[in-house]
Amino acid sequence: MRTHSSIKGRLLVVFALAALMISLAGSAMASALTGTVNADKVFFRMQPNTDSEFYARLSKGTKVALVNTKGEFYQVRFDGKTGYVMKKFVTVSNATLGKLEAATQPKSTSKYANTSTIRDLGDPPKMLKMGARGVDVEKLQRALQLKKVYKGVVDGAFGNQTKEALLAYQRANGLKATGEADYATIKKLFGNVAETTAANDPQMNGIRSINDIKVPNTTDKGARGQHVKALQQALKLKGFYKAAIDSSYGDKTVEAVKAFQKRSGLQADGVAGNATIRKLFGKDAANHTIKAERLDWFRAPNTIPKGAIFSVKDVSTGRVFTAKRWSGANHMDAEPLTAKDSSAIKDIFGGDWSWARRSILVKYNGHVYAASMNGMPHGTTTVNNNGFTGHFCVHFYNSKTHDTNRVDATHQNAVARAMNASW
Repeated sequence: MRTHSSIKGRLLVVFALAALMISLAGSAMASALTGTVNADKVFFRMQPNTDSEFYARLSKGTKVALVNTKGEFYQVRFDGKTGYVMKKFVTVSNATLGKLEAATQPKSTSKYANTSTIRDLGDPPKMLKMGARGVDVEKLQRALQLKKVYKGVVDGAFGNQTKEALLAYQRANGLKATGEADYATIKKLFGNVAETTAANDPQMNGIRSINDIKVPNTTDKGARGQHVKALQQALKLKGFYKAAIDSSYGDKTVEAVKAFQKRSGLQADGVAGNATIRKLFGKDAANHTIKAERLDWFRAPNTIPKGAIFSVKDVSTGRVFTAKRWSGANHMDAEPLTAKDSSAIKDIFGGDWSWARRSILVKYNGHVYAASMNGMPHGTTTVNNNGFTGHFCVHFYNSKTHDTNRVDATHQNAVARAMNASW
């Protein structure tokens, strides 16, 4: 039989547990984001639309826990259920709205999401419009965030929210309201542009055809000035150069030249040599030669690496053929690339294979080097079906023969004569 004291003890435990549960519930409600129903008989619906069935009708002053937003509705929790109440029937403080937005906003994985200035975004994006995706869109979205017009997440997807932000920025800055990241908008937003067209690049004013451009000199990576500008203008007219014309021969110019050369059936070396200029302009370059350089073989033996494919021009006849470096230590051992190239070598030496030395120019990677060669197939073969059984020797300044390990005077005399030639 239970005693009075044991019953009293059990009651005290029950009261203590109840008090704890009330305390925890109150604490949870206090820490939750809440809103207050501001009208009577407000539907607490199962789905975020006015046709949905409802759990209950809420009275004015009822507190609901805010979970998320869905169009014109708040997603809320009430009485152990999760449902929806129209926003206009719930009063929420600005501070709570800010916390709700922060808690429910998707988190960006973009490396640009937390950059503090537009300059920190690096190179400006290309021109963009609805439907675009990728890194350039991420940069655009973050820049618009920094300008306080884009409220979305930096997700790299150009949708309606990005378009609306662009329209707001364009209107605020006196730009044509296109909703696209066009030339003028990117220029205003980033201070620079990544891409231009012949129609909107300021450096194309008055340029409508190739004939409007003065034929430039041959140029190469690292060059600057009017000749590079003319090259970029021509490549832009042809649709190969997308960047803004800056008169500087950098990586983007190299890429454009290579693309043009490949399309035109030229050696895609990225160098605007005479053949490239002639193909672009229909005329020779203003300086249509490339002067020979001295290559000190033992100081830079890998300037033309093993496996490299290069062009050879015979100084006396002007005949040109293509070859591939096989190996070589004291000098370069090379093989003609095709049967046609082998035939050219034979013609250069008067119709016969020969150990005689001839002055040649070797063109590789945009440079022309003075050299000497013989025309006798010998030793190892690695290129098949080229009509040349073996390889031939190419000597540069200070090269040596393999058998004597000495500098060959006849080869060096031929190299010296080649130094006076140009490609």
